[in-house]
Amino acid sequence: MVREVLSAVVAKVVAAAIAEALVLGAPMPAADAGAGLPADAQKQLIEYRSREASFKSALTPPPGADREERALYDKRVAVERVIVSLFPRRDAAKIASGFALDIDLEHVASFSDTLLRDLPVPWLAPYLNLLAGHAKLCGDSPADAKHTLTIAQKSGVPLIRIAAEYLLAENACLEK
Repeated sequence: MVREVLSAVVAKVVAAAIAEALVLGAPMPAADAGAGLPADAQKQLIEYRSREASFKSALTPPPGADREERALYDKRVAVERVIVSLFPRRDAAKIASGFALDIDLEHVASFSDTLLRDLPVPWLAPYLNLLAGHAKLCGDSPADAKHTLTIAQKSGVPLIRIAAEYLLAENACLEK
């Protein structure tokens, strides 16, 4: 009984860390932390960590940036890193840097919803739904957040599924 409760707590902590990595750009938890995850998620976690470790940003730091400009740049690099690490595609780095430059970080939900209507790269949709769902959860659209996160959850991307399930179960707005 105690072992099962402990296992559930560990699974929740790992799911929270995965959600923070994908939504906030925090480092992905170590692969051994994901031992209790489903096999497909464990495999993707290992692959993600490998790509994350070798990630090099294509974005140029703003010269003479103040603290605010540097923080904005760091957020954009985090978005770029998540996309490159999450999607093992030849075009991921190019799409990631362009998306990271274009994303409206102040209005993630509306930006993502607009982009999803006419998305030139359909493989990015699960990530956009996760970002939009989280932003709606943190804003004034929690009912819409549930719908959007459910779409992300059903996307077939294991780590996005884990993160979306966590956000739905906890009704959690993550903050850095």
